[in-house]
Amino acid sequence: MARIDGDPAPWHELPPPLAAQLGLTIASFGHLEDMLKRAIFALDRDRLSGAIREHDFRQWLRRMDHVAADSLGTLIDRLDRTLLREGRGDPDLSADLDEIKTWRNLLCHATWQPEGTVWKPLFVNTRGEVHDRTMDETDLAAIRAMTLDAANRARRIIESLDDDGNGVAE
Repeated sequence: MARIDGDPAPWHELPPPLAAQLGLTIASFGHLEDMLKRAIFALDRDRLSGAIREHDFRQWLRRMDHVAADSLGTLIDRLDRTLLREGRGDPDLSADLDEIKTWRNLLCHATWQPEGTVWKPLFVNTRGEVHDRTMDETDLAAIRAMTLDAANRARRIIESLDDDGNGVAE
């Protein structure tokens, strides 16, 4: 178990290039969440029959309200289940999303400390694992690229459902 010990550390302002990359990377996580919500909505909507009963439609709307409020980890789990149910499982996308979730937790919750001329995000996850390596702008750009690629793959799922002009991708 991690302990908080020692004196409180001062806040260290990140160098502008690192701070800019960190901000862009964190913004990409928000874009990914939006695309996952849209993919789940589209996949679920595609299953609704044209003759859906009012009661069933209201239940579906409630489920979609929950999707709209889900966090990244829950959205990833929900998308995996939905894709598997539809026979469209994508193990590569699932693996990438799990890695992105780990990066998101680190980058959104870490405190950054200088180590000489490099920077280290200090973070202990819920399993007690400690992140103990430095990161730079190149690392953050690679995480952002992986995140945006996953968002584009979610977008392609949505677009694949619009072959019959059902308006899902509008």
